[in-house]
Amino acid sequence: MSNQWAKFWAVDLHVHTPGSSDASEADFGTPDDIIQVALASGLDAIAITDHNTATWCEKMALAAKGTSLVILPGVEISTSDGHLLGIWEEGTEASVLEDVLIRLGFKRSEFGKLEIVTNEGMSKCATIIKEYGGIAIAAHIDKERGILKQPVQSYVNELLSEHSIGAYEFVWDETPATVAAKLGKLPMPAMTRSSDAYDPNLSRHAATGIGVRRTWIKAARPDLCGIRHALEDPELRVALSDPAETGTHPTIESLSISDGFLKGLNLDLSPDLNCLLGGTGAGKSLVLESIRFALDQQIDASVFKTIGDEVDRRLQSALGEGAEVCVEFTSNGERYRAKRTFSLEKSDPQLERQASGTWIKLDDNNPDKLISIAAYSQGEILEYARQPVGRVGLIDAHLDLGQVSATINTTIAALEDNSKEFIAARKVVRDLQEQAATASDLAEHEAQLSNLFDDDLVKSQSVWSSERRSISSVSEALTSAKFTRPVEPEEVSTKMSPGHDAQFERLRTARNAYCKATDDAERLFNQGLNGFKKVVKEVQDELEVEFRQFSRQLDERLSSTNGDSLPKLRQDLQRIQQKLGGAQEAEHRLENEAIPNLNNVLTTREKLLDDLKAARYNRRVMRRSQVKSLNKKTSGSVRLDIPNKSDVTLFCQGLDELKVGSRLRESVLDRISSNMHPYNLVRALWSGDVTEAGKLPDGIEATDLVRLHTNIADRELWEQLLQLQVVDMPDVLNMKFRKPEAQGYDPIEDLSHGQKCTAVLVLLLTDGNSPVLVDQPEDALHAPWIEDYLVERLRALRGTRQYVFATRSPGLVVSADSEQLITMRSNAKTGEIEARGSLERIDLNQLALHHLEGGGTPFGRRTQKLQTSLREKM
Repeated sequence: MSNQWAKFWAVDLHVHTPGSSDASEADFGTPDDIIQVALASGLDAIAITDHNTATWCEKMALAAKGTSLVILPGVEISTSDGHLLGIWEEGTEASVLEDVLIRLGFKRSEFGKLEIVTNEGMSKCATIIKEYGGIAIAAHIDKERGILKQPVQSYVNELLSEHSIGAYEFVWDETPATVAAKLGKLPMPAMTRSSDAYDPNLSRHAATGIGVRRTWIKAARPDLCGIRHALEDPELRVALSDPAETGTHPTIESLSISDGFLKGLNLDLSPDLNCLLGGTGAGKSLVLESIRFALDQQIDASVFKTIGDEVDRRLQSALGEGAEVCVEFTSNGERYRAKRTFSLEKSDPQLERQASGTWIKLDDNNPDKLISIAAYSQGEILEYARQPVGRVGLIDAHLDLGQVSATINTTIAALEDNSKEFIAARKVVRDLQEQAATASDLAEHEAQLSNLFDDDLVKSQSVWSSERRSISSVSEALTSAKFTRPVEPEEVSTKMSPGHDAQFERLRTARNAYCKATDDAERLFNQGLNGFKKVVKEVQDELEVEFRQFSRQLDERLSSTNGDSLPKLRQDLQRIQQKLGGAQEAEHRLENEAIPNLNNVLTTREKLLDDLKAARYNRRVMRRSQVKSLNKKTSGSVRLDIPNKSDVTLFCQGLDELKVGSRLRESVLDRISSNMHPYNLVRALWSGDVTEAGKLPDGIEATDLVRLHTNIADRELWEQLLQLQVVDMPDVLNMKFRKPEAQGYDPIEDLSHGQKCTAVLVLLLTDGNSPVLVDQPEDALHAPWIEDYLVERLRALRGTRQYVFATRSPGLVVSADSEQLITMRSNAKTGEIEARGSLERIDLNQLALHHLEGGGTPFGRRTQKLQTSLREKM
């Protein structure tokens, strides 16, 4: 059974049969009938506990063969303090139970008689049951003859604290609170509910009463080994209501790797706490990194480049080219799998959804939209602790920033396009302004030359120049013309099965039609553009032939009457007319096209900047709201804050690039980056109007900005300047941590390595339901803090989130009570799973002892040397 993790099983540990003197075969039927009743009621195990007899235990075990029902042999013993259940492992012979009864003073002739009571008290009976390998459970403690009805309250409390009693069975809902009140500060024992096979409608024992009351125990299997382990940690492993009714959370179900160091690995994961154990180099970290790889949620290399590069090298070595990693997971009640092939060239995951047992490929291959994991490799947690900007990711992991991030990215992309348009539009304006400025001088020069010729010649030549210029303008406009494709909407697919396939098929059909219409429009545009260019070229060529003929004839006529001087002057007049026409056209285009276009581009830019500012503000509001929520949950250990002042690192880098050659002092640039917003600064530098920057902060002079503007203009750094206007000034997350026994909180920057990591891990485990993957979180932590800060949180949050830890910490494995241990081993070339299962199984228990404590001998030595402290504490 060492391949099964711990999960909840429904058990009824107090079941009677006709073997009890106060039960009849008419109310129970045969053993087979009883087995079917138990199975039909959804039970996984029952304990046969007839009054003072084990007569029917072996009959019931024989009847259960071939079924999934676990039969535990037992007996309900009448003690001087009330009834006590003794339960043994399945397969235990009835003779063992009978030996216990004889040891307690029962004669064989008295077996099965309810009225016979042993002279021994419950504590002594429980001790003897334990000696014979069973577990003792005080029966219906809140009913008549139950221990809570004992007249001496001090004795009641003594019985409630009896170590040899494994659990206390109760009937009424208020009983656990009563027990807790009696015990005060003493540990609460395991409390269970069982049916007593009592049918309230019949007011007697009957098969129809089996399972009416039950308990859920968490174990690899609902046998005595699992039940014993569960009763020793009832807070996590005993439930009095159906755990399945608490809801589900996203889980990684399995991982498989086709090749490389872990070739052939197939690993199923518990939906709760999984702990990977093993020596150095056994492949524990590779399991976690492979899951992240398949789901395309690896380390953010833009934030943690060094760690990202290290992980990439590790994957390249451990997986190798062509290895396929497959992760199956559940999300929102659906099963999916992500397959990804490792390649030096970046590969994408391929997503599939399971529908009616068949895997169907999805159009959208972004796993993050289906399941988001909180994953942290070795060193990554410390980097979060070090970097105020990077650690904002700890907040973002709890938020759905998809829409706001998409808005920010789309707006920045639009601003990048706008920057190019802005620079080009301003250049057009400046070029036209420069050309239009010559119109007055050219008009005067034309008038002087025109006096030498008759009006008809001047007008004819002017018309020719105008026509040629107009066609050239059209030709130039067509050269820069291009078709701008609209952004194609992403493909969508239904997440439900069966569900909305028909509706989403209509969406796909409409999207395909839309894309085809766009293709057709682009094709028609290019056809029209090419046809237009062809006609313009033909007309240009035809008119140019006519113009050359006109010019030649005109020059010949002027030469015959005035010699060579007039033809040359006529050519000068032609050039002046062309320039004048160009200058006049520049004036017209400047007023009617260029300046309005520049204003439109500027208006668009300001609108985009407002949108970007609003989106970034909304993101900060969302983060602050999450911080407020997290502060309530981390009260007493961690305090968070997102201040108004953002990180200006990228702003400083942009200014450094712009200031080269300006001789501006670094101190001035530091003041600018710390006290001015890129929006206003860039507006001033773009226009050269310092007043657009608003009131200048102390230590910054107008001449500083003028000098920077001049440097930008001289070096033509306009594109870099506009990029600076939208530079990201990321939010930062300030963290403070309160050390044990301390009164106040210390900034995380002032903490030790281990304290920093503890603060980050506390935050990590505070909120959310996405799977958590952490590689050796204990590396930097003080051992007591693992218990105080991590174990307690893992226990409190159990059942709400999946955890996968690669660890060497006994605290995480044993104290936090991992549902599945996965031990790994390796040789020089390959790694493999050694065993996996629940801690109560002997093989897993022994492997845990080996990997966590170094084996039985060193653990025994430590226990012997430290047990004095334990005794004093107790």
